[in-house]
Amino acid sequence: MTMQRLERTFKFGDIELSDLDPTATPEEIMEMYSKKYPSLTNGEIGGPYYEEDKENWKFEGKGPSATYDLKGSYGTKG
Repeated sequence: MTMQRLERTFKFGDIELSDLDPTATPEEIMEMYSKKYPSLTNGEIGGPYYEEDKENWKFEGKGPSATYDLKGSYGTKG
């Protein structure tokens, strides 16, 4: 049996973001991206959603992956 690291992808709307640090938690990744996307400061994380070849139970291409949805918090002023 071989172990394979799960590759993570983060999505913010239509933007696909890379995993800045595979050892960091999804919350830490969202904090890192909040410097570029301020609405993530108080945002939420959805997922992980896993992608795999369930028919053959083999992982193709870049390997098993998990996708997290980063959702920003948008408030109103006033």
